[in-house]
Amino acid sequence: MMRLFAATLAIFISAGTLPSAQEQGDVSVALGLSTLGANVEVAYAIDPNFRVRGALMGGFSVEESGTEGDTGTYDGEATLGGLAVLGDFYPMANGWRVSGGLFFSNTEIDALAEASADAPIEINGVDQVSGSVRTTAKFENTVAPMITTGYDLRFGDGWSFNSEVGVIFTGGVDLEATAGGAIDQSLINDDPEYQDALDDARDLTLFPYIGFAVSYQY
Repeated sequence: MMRLFAATLAIFISAGTLPSAQEQGDVSVALGLSTLGANVEVAYAIDPNFRVRGALMGGFSVEESGTEGDTGTYDGEATLGGLAVLGDFYPMANGWRVSGGLFFSNTEIDALAEASADAPIEINGVDQVSGSVRTTAKFENTVAPMITTGYDLRFGDGWSFNSEVGVIFTGGVDLEATAGGAIDQSLINDDPEYQDALDDARDLTLFPYIGFAVSYQY
């Protein structure tokens, strides 16, 4: 019985140290989903321990419109996405990897609110019944450092299921509200709620990244 236990333990230990099926010159293509939308990835193995990878992320967009008591009639759109260029290091030559690189962002939120007598916009405690306010938000670092760690669980001939978690160093969120029409920009700039929102946006220096994909290696 002890021999059986020892043999079973040896299998688990060796499974964590078996060389990866990845070899120099291998190319893999992956499709998946992440916190930035759908992912299409292409990777090239430089050697069994290191590869370079490009990931196009996006397709996640939300549009919303309506009328609220203190924000007027508004139309807004939020778009997430970008391009990541990463280096993947496999320190144990198995499925576990650590990655680092750059994220080129096209993530942006754009909303336009229009004031009327029936749907005023409240700015600094005063209802504005005409004019508009456009609000935009995007990552401060349009080219942002990105680090992740993940695991490639191989199955079948050339197939693997990939999971990944990490962060994008956004440098904060660039939030801007611009007055239009009869609304004076100074009213927005002096609004304590707007100043609090600017402070909160600057503090959002990290964007969580979680991704799952299925890949095939050629």
